[in-house]
Amino acid sequence: MIFENTTLAIISIFIIFIVLVFGYSQNKSNAIFGENNFNPNFLNSLFKYGNFSFIRFKRILIYSSFFMLAFSISGLKMGTTVKPVERKGIDIVFCVDVSRSMDAEDIKPSRIDKVKFEINKIINELSGDRIGIVVFSGSNFLYLPLTMDYDAAKLFVKSIDTDMISLNGTAIAQALDTSITSLSKDDKQEKMIFLFSDGEDHSNDSIEAIKSQLTDDVTIHVIGVGSTGGSLIPIKDNESKTFLKDSSGELVMTKLDEKFLINISEIGKGNFLRVSGNESISDPIINIINTGEESLISSYEFSDYDYKYQYPLFFAIIFLFVSYILPTGNRRIWKYFW
Repeated sequence: MIFENTTLAIISIFIIFIVLVFGYSQNKSNAIFGENNFNPNFLNSLFKYGNFSFIRFKRILIYSSFFMLAFSISGLKMGTTVKPVERKGIDIVFCVDVSRSMDAEDIKPSRIDKVKFEINKIINELSGDRIGIVVFSGSNFLYLPLTMDYDAAKLFVKSIDTDMISLNGTAIAQALDTSITSLSKDDKQEKMIFLFSDGEDHSNDSIEAIKSQLTDDVTIHVIGVGSTGGSLIPIKDNESKTFLKDSSGELVMTKLDEKFLINISEIGKGNFLRVSGNESISDPIINIINTGEESLISSYEFSDYDYKYQYPLFFAIIFLFVSYILPTGNRRIWKYFW
């Protein structure tokens, strides 16, 4: 059970509390008519047409209706179910390089931040496509399995960082293998992998490994991130800005290996795009996705909570109606209708 409009519910309950306090103070003021101050016979003659039991009951009904209205205003929701949904789309895996070189600032604000920004823009334009995320450096792992929950995917993208994997390096072939494996072989829809990297691979046999892993139903599109001129790698969490050095004390320069990345895109029968300057790369990627052949995708997602505000509203109306027709005197109810 959850409440959609918690603030309104709190305000309503606060108002009801004030009404209760006012009613209580009014009852205390009415105590002057008690038997301690007046002759009982005088009181009976004064209130001979009143029924105090009905009056109290009417007041209880009115207060109860206020509480029911507060529950209704709060947007009471209960229960979740899992329902199957079917949509047309393609399967997409974003394979993101999170090695230390992606902290370089030749692409503002940094290579990794630019990639995250562009992926979020792409997700905002998707509809019906399943997306997954693989992150890699010296090792790799499936960060987000295929899903249609775009809000969750954007939260995962926001958390991507170059500190995610402690093993240094850039093992692109293994990362692409994980990306291909994450795509279901039984599904017939088109499958695309978008590799975001600066291409500084530290494996000697990457090209041959990628050739052996690639299947006919998977297309690899490569997005080169960085400049060919190179950039220093800043060290994070330092008060003064310093840059990464190698074991001999020399500053490490990271450059975009464009030739290597183009080779991967040709093997994967995809496109090669390059992030440079302040230019956005999301629009060309969305165009590539839109040219994909959409197929029926079966998936499961959680449905939203069911609204239950109508039930407390119903009881509030009933309580108010009964309190309205209920007499305050000793006459019978049916006399109201004659």
